[in-house]
Amino acid sequence: MNIRVIALRTATVQRVLTTQKSPGYGHPAHTELATGHGPCRHCLKPFRIGEEHRTLFTCNPFHNLAEIPQPGPVFIHSTPCERYNEDAGYPTDLLDYPAVMNAYDANQNLILQRRATNRNHPAILDELLSDKAVRYVLVRDLEAGCYDFRVERK
Repeated sequence: MNIRVIALRTATVQRVLTTQKSPGYGHPAHTELATGHGPCRHCLKPFRIGEEHRTLFTCNPFHNLAEIPQPGPVFIHSTPCERYNEDAGYPTDLLDYPAVMNAYDANQNLILQRRATNRNHPAILDELLSDKAVRYVLVRDLEAGCYDFRVERK
């Protein structure tokens, strides 16, 4: 299935790094040495634990998608990185990390949820997106529960 993997927009990341505040909320951002794999919500690469600095801030993954905000914590690299190419398919760097995939309809109703482990993430996405009622899938870290990125059909 042809998918678009949608990371945080570069303009959002630049605003957070410049202002050190969460967009839409104004909460202070926090920078620290990486203690977990992440990933960075902009480049979608895992953090090098103990080597890279990451910035934590509040993000609403439903911004411009749905009415009801559901903000939560996300991390980005503290130095500029290149945004993940939307047409590059599922990030291979993240296949070793378990994820929960939440499929939503056009009214922000959670209609399907699957766990992806053992590098089966693309197959799970194909299953979820084969349901015509699914508008998009939010991929979340299975261990921490935080939002990683969005997937849509092309």
